[in-house]
Amino acid sequence: MAVIKAQASGNWSATGTWSGGVVPTLNDTVYANGFTVALDQSIDLTGSTVDTSGSFIPGQIYMIVSLGTTNFALTANCIAPGTNAGTAVAITSAVGQIFQAVNAGTATTGTARRMGALLNYVNTPLTIATGGGFTLSANWNITGAYIQAGSANCLTVSAAASSTLAGCRATGSAVTLSTRAIAFSSSGTLTLNGIVATGGRVTGTTTANGAHAIESTSASGTVAFTNASTVAGGSSSFAYGFNNNSTGTVTATSGTVTGGSGGSSTFGLNNASTGTVTVTSTTLTGGIGTTSYSLNNASTGSVTITSSTLTGGSQAQANGLNNASTGTVTVTSSTVTGGSNTNASGIQNASTGTVTITSSTLTGGSGSSAYGLNNASTGTVVSIGDITATNSANGLASDNTSASVKVSGSLIGSANGFPAVYASKFLIDPTPTTAKFRQAKNGSTTYSDFFTADNSLGQAAITDVRFGTVYASGALTGVAYIPAAGSVALGVPVDATTGTATLTAQNVRDAIGLATANLDTQLAAIPTAAGNASAVRTELAPELTEITEVHAIHGLDIANALTVTPTSRTSGAITQAITGDGTTNTVVTRV
Repeated sequence: MAVIKAQASGNWSATGTWSGGVVPTLNDTVYANGFTVALDQSIDLTGSTVDTSGSFIPGQIYMIVSLGTTNFALTANCIAPGTNAGTAVAITSAVGQIFQAVNAGTATTGTARRMGALLNYVNTPLTIATGGGFTLSANWNITGAYIQAGSANCLTVSAAASSTLAGCRATGSAVTLSTRAIAFSSSGTLTLNGIVATGGRVTGTTTANGAHAIESTSASGTVAFTNASTVAGGSSSFAYGFNNNSTGTVTATSGTVTGGSGGSSTFGLNNASTGTVTVTSTTLTGGIGTTSYSLNNASTGSVTITSSTLTGGSQAQANGLNNASTGTVTVTSSTVTGGSNTNASGIQNASTGTVTITSSTLTGGSGSSAYGLNNASTGTVVSIGDITATNSANGLASDNTSASVKVSGSLIGSANGFPAVYASKFLIDPTPTTAKFRQAKNGSTTYSDFFTADNSLGQAAITDVRFGTVYASGALTGVAYIPAAGSVALGVPVDATTGTATLTAQNVRDAIGLATANLDTQLAAIPTAAGNASAVRTELAPELTEITEVHAIHGLDIANALTVTPTSRTSGAITQAITGDGTTNTVVTRV
């Protein structure tokens, strides 16, 4: 089966819950049909089967794989999911688009992949009623499901459930206000692994009645977006990707948060109360709808952003982050940039809240007054890091005299003269290190740079400056030892002059300990090698004679053979007498 509807309220695993008695599985689009289905097991609805236009299953959710000759934009065959409950909306005929099949489609060559789904909106041709939903109150997981609200919340996660939704999509309602694709009230942790959460299509007027994809009303639970999750506002006003409506905790890691694509106030993520939001290694971008903030800190809650990118959007006032009230925003090791439309700031501190930025950069955008950071009221801003203006916007703006602004870092003005900081007043504290201030000169290409005293740009290295010399306004001290001119060879450059030292014969004599007499005479008096050898031989004459005789008496003298008899030994002039009995003793005596 591919489209399954509940026929009674009950457990997911019970065959009696389902029309036809078949428990949903992979590829299945599942309708609550006005009943409440309790998940009592982990489920996997991942779709993989690909159908060709002409064989689509009515009511099934699909994702376009190839266009072929099919026009998927015809509402007679394919519609935006859930819009059958109101006015059918056409989709864009493009690969990756998600649609709901109205019928089998035209007999053409386009293809689409089935998507498993949890739905609770009406589908009259299939005799499916609106309402009902799915509940999750224990530690069960959901994989591969497209989840969309109809006239009520579609999936409710409650009690102390700690669950993981992996590879799922959550989409706000297309026709009914005050509904959520996923409503979280559990005291446990909901891990959204690689989820795509998108606000709905129906136009709201307040946060309360907006068609949010996901909402947390938990006071102590945690919602964790992980593994490249995407959270985006919807296409109509007040349709949020995620709404944190209580004091619970929200974390987003290695993902994307984007403002909506239409209407106004279509936030990617809204921290509506006193909750805590922690964002790490994530890209946050304002949307293409007016005031479509990526992240809105609406009240007294706190937002901490680390190692992330915040950018204003492409529509007016589509800020990357908006601190709307007295809340606290802390940004560390991140990049903050204004957007491409008017007043689309990277960050806006709209009221009396506090924004602290550390080890981060603020840069104006390409839109007029699209500041890196706009301190729009009397709030407090501390920025430690470089601030850069563009030809359209300042890096930081604060025009209220009651505001508190402190900056520390390089302040880089734009080529046409926009200063890095545009403020009625601001302080530079703490003292920046190795920083510079840049201001335009001719308004187009040239500028002047002014450096802090500790900046090495344009300064000699301390190893090239005389030891003990203090320079660079007291910030640097030389360590080079410069020899006196008298210690350097004549004519060799040293210090501000040349060496004066010369090498004389007396210098050499003094060095080798010779007298002042002529050096050649003294050297001539030194004996030669031959003379030294002759003197050695004369001194050793007796010893050399004895060596010669020993050589001979042992028969080693070729010129004088050794002659031995029972009574004597003779070699040349040397004779030895041999006495004794020859048995018990023998005495050899030189004659």
